[in-house]
Amino acid sequence: MKLFAHRGVMNQFPENTMAAFRAALAAHADGIETDVHLTKDGGLVLIHDETIDRTTDGSGRIAEMTLSELGRYNAGVLFDLEERIPSLDDLLKLVKGTSVCLNLEVKTDIDRYEGIEDRLVETLRAHRFPADHVLFSSFNHETLYRLKRLAPEYESAALIAQPLFDLAGYLNELGATGVHPSVRTMTDDEIKLIQQNGVKVRPYTVKTIEQLKRFDRLGVDAVFVNDIEWARAHLTP
Repeated sequence: MKLFAHRGVMNQFPENTMAAFRAALAAHADGIETDVHLTKDGGLVLIHDETIDRTTDGSGRIAEMTLSELGRYNAGVLFDLEERIPSLDDLLKLVKGTSVCLNLEVKTDIDRYEGIEDRLVETLRAHRFPADHVLFSSFNHETLYRLKRLAPEYESAALIAQPLFDLAGYLNELGATGVHPSVRTMTDDEIKLIQQNGVKVRPYTVKTIEQLKRFDRLGVDAVFVNDIEWARAHLTP
């Protein structure tokens, strides 16, 4: 079972910052999950919320701000650190040449960010980033459908918070080969059934030893955790 660093190692560093991503690499995470938004001037930035209010010393909506404007704010303020809101370019440069997989969660479920799918594909191709080291996920499944049509070489996974009828059939129609359910969304039997259909299951976000061991027993492809070293310590026999 692989371990993906949820927003980097966010238990110890400011979420979705270069410090958190570097910590994930240092901890030998199998993957790094991050959230992607589109700025007013077409920049791709890594931050969870649609506003910068919760995680920085500023305020405002990302869709209404430029990349340069966002650079003025400290994204490490909650940890008493100096960190900027990183761009996707920053993260791609950091991990290129490593074995880590990037899970880019496209945050179009609230602000639609027209054209974000094109910008994502353009950026990845401009960096010549290996397609087998990237997977897209989103709660907006229309975004996943667009990405699959634009760039079928990239894996995509549907984020779900509630059970869906005929999940395997739905994912096939969507063109997704993976599902990222909340830790409470699927029963053991539902997970086993979807695995039999060749679907990769990566639950989010595992925070207890009981959850960690449950998914290890079920043999899911990966789990998202806030602390890679904590998870690995409890998986070691």
